[in-house]
Amino acid sequence: MSKTLSRIFLLIFSLFTAGILYAGPNQWTQTEGMYPIGGYHMSLCPSDNNIIYTTGGIRLSPQYLYKSIDRGNTWSQVSNINTSWYYVYAAPEDSSTIYLINILRSGVYKSTDGGNTVTLYTTGISSTARFTDLCITDTTGTLLLGGRFVYKSTDGGETWSPASTGMGDVSYINFSVSSMSSSLIYATGGNGLYKTIDGGDHWSLLTSSSNLDEWRCIRVNPVNPDIVYAIPGGYNYYLYKSIDGGTTWSLKSTGLPAWMLLDIATVPGDGNTLFATSPSQNGVYISTDTGETWQEMNNGFSGYPPTIVQLLVIPGKSPIILAAADKAIYSYTLTTTSVEKEQWEMFEEKKY
Repeated sequence: MSKTLSRIFLLIFSLFTAGILYAGPNQWTQTEGMYPIGGYHMSLCPSDNNIIYTTGGIRLSPQYLYKSIDRGNTWSQVSNINTSWYYVYAAPEDSSTIYLINILRSGVYKSTDGGNTVTLYTTGISSTARFTDLCITDTTGTLLLGGRFVYKSTDGGETWSPASTGMGDVSYINFSVSSMSSSLIYATGGNGLYKTIDGGDHWSLLTSSSNLDEWRCIRVNPVNPDIVYAIPGGYNYYLYKSIDGGTTWSLKSTGLPAWMLLDIATVPGDGNTLFATSPSQNGVYISTDTGETWQEMNNGFSGYPPTIVQLLVIPGKSPIILAAADKAIYSYTLTTTSVEKEQWEMFEEKKY
């Protein structure tokens, strides 16, 4: 099926899921194999949603690589390679190709055997560059790598070239690619938020407002690329929303804790539902109205919620949310109404 037809069906599905309702029983459960190591950064395999990779060890420097082949229920260590892995990214073409970042070293590590062996690629990258995010834009081997600089690769990470045109003195880059167009990418830049419509060749500054600086997280709505969510850094870790492609922003805090957010996650194919996580024992929050209002979803945590640094959504009739925490990884299944299940079944049939 062509990309155009796939996007049409995705749009049709998004219309059906407007006002989506999820039904219980819903609660967090601790997965097996990550206690007391904890998860740091997770990545879902686009080619097989049963497979997830994670780096482990939040309290100390992240080190080993772990893998789940059952949608996050159980985890096992991939290898004994100890290179202080911080970030892992699964390639869309197959479940064995992954990219790894060690923020203490320049370059990108690539593995084609699921992390058992790795190769470091640095061609075209400054030896002093350090990176905080990698963006896989499509299945053709096009990648963006960001830190204080942005680099682009069109050959699966083997060679790189600078791709910071239009950016100022950036730091802590975090990317978000639109699921409607791989050429449309939003990014944090430390000094503001940026946007590209040509896959990273040129960037435009969206905001540099003095009270909206040091941005640390950005996510684009999965069915409407003009709706964007972002979290500033510094001491203002609140949630902001734009409905005009990042031109203007408004604070969305109804139901959220008064202090500090770390991560945002959206549900593929659902333009209404999103999640946010807060440290300092505030846990996880859910919104079903594109971020306008929020409520806690901390059932199942014993005592105070753990410190959660990342959320990952596994799509499906009953989406699964994984939470990477300081001593474990937790799983939460959103069971859906019968009407919603029928909509998912119709979407799956049309998609193929």
